[in-house]
Amino acid sequence: MSSVPAYALRFVQYLDLMLLFGLPLFSWYGLRRSVPGGDPWLPLTRSALSGALLVSAVFGVALTGIDVVFKTTEIMGMPVTELDRASLGWYLFETAAGRAALARTAVLVVLIAFLGWQSRREERSFFSPLVAALAGCALLTLAWNGHAAAGEGASGVLRLAAGIAHLLAAGGWIGAIAAFLIILSRRSASARSAPLQVLHQTLQDFSGPGTVFVGILVVTGVLHYGDLTGWSVVPLFHSVHGKLLLVKLALFAAMLGLAALHRWRVVPRLEGEVLAGGGSRSLQTLRLTVTIEATLAVLIIAAVSILGTLNPHG
Repeated sequence: MSSVPAYALRFVQYLDLMLLFGLPLFSWYGLRRSVPGGDPWLPLTRSALSGALLVSAVFGVALTGIDVVFKTTEIMGMPVTELDRASLGWYLFETAAGRAALARTAVLVVLIAFLGWQSRREERSFFSPLVAALAGCALLTLAWNGHAAAGEGASGVLRLAAGIAHLLAAGGWIGAIAAFLIILSRRSASARSAPLQVLHQTLQDFSGPGTVFVGILVVTGVLHYGDLTGWSVVPLFHSVHGKLLLVKLALFAAMLGLAALHRWRVVPRLEGEVLAGGGSRSLQTLRLTVTIEATLAVLIIAAVSILGTLNPHG
């Protein structure tokens, strides 16, 4: 498989599983309030979110199957048409990445069954903690698709743990961005006082989890880089991996800048406008900045999809 299809496959896998994990996680801690008067604050209804996640989980299984086929043929040096059961069995049961793919598929199948069962219930309730936990287990198996699983001994365990934590924190942050983007794109996010109050409160409530996500990303990112390069900054400027990592860090810094803008400027201004019975100006600003933040997140995932295949010293 040529580089571009390989990068594209990795990108779609990361994006799919991060959203599959991050959206129900955000639904659990960020969308539990209701508008006074009984109008539920659910920009994504439980049934709609459950259906979207069901499609995402099925897509995740399909992507895993495609990934297994192409990785097996790449290692074996054979065309896809000549792939046999023995080669597939070797990859799935004798390699760490293959066993991770099996675990991912098993978890996603359980999640699909659960979401399918939920969709048939009359009350259509949605257990976000359980869905998020299953999706998180699927997401963390992607750590075996890159440098995180390449270490040995105690340092290897630390590198893998850092990679897993990095994936989960990234999924949590990206899922929240996607949720806010959806909320702000709907008509319910208008200048009506009650929904705006809940939107403002939800944005405020996210400051805590958002800080945790960023802290985990920074700490695990530093640990992962140090373990890969022996705490040397030379590879940053003398390797393709390092230069692309600098691009990723610049994008991440831009996301942090937007997050700070939201927390210290936009959200307080929204609060003042809500108290004054307005809010349209802050909503317009939020729509623009969250859209930019989502674009930056997609670019970071694209960079990560390539970084995991490059030699840090090459």
